[in-house]
Amino acid sequence: MDGILVINKPLGLTSHQCVNYVRKVFNTKKVGHSGTLDPEASGVLVLGINKGTKLLHYLNQDVKRYRFTLRLGQTTDTLDHTGKIIDEKPLENITDFDDILTRFIGDYNQVPPAYSAVKVKGKKLYQYARNNETIPKLDARYIQIFDLKRISDFVSQEKAVDVDCDVFASKGLYIRVLASDIASALNTVGHTAMIHRTQAGAFTIEDAVNLSETITDALIPMHHALKDMPKYIVSNKEKDAIRHGQKMTLNHHAERLQCIDENGQLIAIYERKDHRYKAKNVFI
Repeated sequence: MDGILVINKPLGLTSHQCVNYVRKVFNTKKVGHSGTLDPEASGVLVLGINKGTKLLHYLNQDVKRYRFTLRLGQTTDTLDHTGKIIDEKPLENITDFDDILTRFIGDYNQVPPAYSAVKVKGKKLYQYARNNETIPKLDARYIQIFDLKRISDFVSQEKAVDVDCDVFASKGLYIRVLASDIASALNTVGHTAMIHRTQAGAFTIEDAVNLSETITDALIPMHHALKDMPKYIVSNKEKDAIRHGQKMTLNHHAERLQCIDENGQLIAIYERKDHRYKAKNVFI
């Protein structure tokens, strides 16, 4: 069985634990994901099964949407609700909150948090943090935020205030860092009390299924997975050329094409190189 599986990752499980579960259900080792979710986050996790793993590179470039609860007035060492509170600062003014959010829309530079899976010298950052070792300094990463808005009223907590937000952004966004930066702009501190990914590329939470033994029924065929990539229907002669990985001259201008045979099956992905198309992945 080859294809893409979209699951609603539950709280408490790592993305790798979800992968291992799916490996057992599908009885294969060839399972991967197109963008990790932290254990304390839930929501859309896109998995590739067998040949579907070759599609993950293209899906990993996609935009993401999250709903998150920002807790203002307190921060933790992990920047989320699982960590230890390390600072408190009363929130003096929330009337400017919506205006503050609009300042983050557009170009946004972000440094990955200490408790993250980013690897430096073969070791993940959170391993440095948990071992009380000096955490290597990382350069800021360029992110684009397309939309950021408040979607709830403010709710008072003990020594803090909670508010739900929705963000739509390019890949690589750390919600925990964004939450901290928003709090800083409000002259206070903050962390996330909840993170839920509602979209990854063309897949939304409505496409996702819960982990169970019946997830095999939810497998998305490979030719349905690349919704946004232009299609090219190949002839029998071209199919033979593709089978041998040959370059093709096509009357097309897209940078990347999914090649579909007469039965509607995905047989290859070709990329434009010097006015010709070169095979990137071949599935026959």
